[in-house]
Amino acid sequence: MSTKAQASLLEQRTLALSIGGVLTVALGSVAYGLFLKSDVVILNGIFSLFSLIGAGLSLLAAKLVVKPEDRRFPFGYSHVEPLVLSVNGFMVLVICVYALINGIDRIRAGGNEVDPEGVIWFSLVSGAVCLAVWVYERRVARRIDSLLIENDAREWLIDFGFSLVTLLGFAVLAFLEEPHRGVWARYADPVMVSVMALLAIPTPVGVLRRSLREVLMMAADDDAVTRRLEAVLDAVRAEHDIVRYVHHVVKTGRTRFIEVDIVVGPHFSLQTVAEQDRLRERIWRALEMPLEDAWLSICLTGDPRWV
Repeated sequence: MSTKAQASLLEQRTLALSIGGVLTVALGSVAYGLFLKSDVVILNGIFSLFSLIGAGLSLLAAKLVVKPEDRRFPFGYSHVEPLVLSVNGFMVLVICVYALINGIDRIRAGGNEVDPEGVIWFSLVSGAVCLAVWVYERRVARRIDSLLIENDAREWLIDFGFSLVTLLGFAVLAFLEEPHRGVWARYADPVMVSVMALLAIPTPVGVLRRSLREVLMMAADDDAVTRRLEAVLDAVRAEHDIVRYVHHVVKTGRTRFIEVDIVVGPHFSLQTVAEQDRLRERIWRALEMPLEDAWLSICLTGDPRWV
């Protein structure tokens, strides 16, 4: 089995493991939250349920992106990955905004007193689970360079943050005196919901910003591949009769689509196909990318209309 196939299999197994973990945490959180009548615990479960949908989509994307191009998708399935990341990011953002609105509404309604000891025990257990999965997925993501697992790990980190903030918010009750203790006991639950939502919002916004750029096929402002491409094209232009060149570089998922159009002059010396292929090879090597990670097209023409 090739290294790439092994990485793909590890990616799929990791996401499948994440789905099992999310399902356990989600069902446990919702059930225990209903038992405690705690919005913050229920929110954790709801967030996990949405994460379950996201993990399922990520697993589907992981299986699709390794498939070769076919008649229906002649450029392959690399676009599926940023599309899934965008959907996941949007779902998480909706949850965070909903939680913030709901928390503020509960605060205005006078709070919601719950059993602090029960919430603390829940936070300890769920936090330990989330931290363990996050550490494991981060290691796998770095090992195989998987954006899907990295994004899934980020959601586990948000869950861990939820548990940690909830733990601190309710543990502080032991250090408060009356009447502050009674007031905080009544408002701790909705306040923690609002705080966690505010802390989590920047994460899905960042995911959406990056993934939507790829979905919309926007060029990166400062891309190392683009800089290497321009450097080699400038060198080639200095050596040969080249009127001008135009290039387009966009990244979609794991694939870069690179198009280079070169307008040659009347004294361009590379006239045979073999010579022009060596030029293409030179440009390709300068990009320092594996062949399977890019879709490269290099066109040479003497007519500026085709550029």
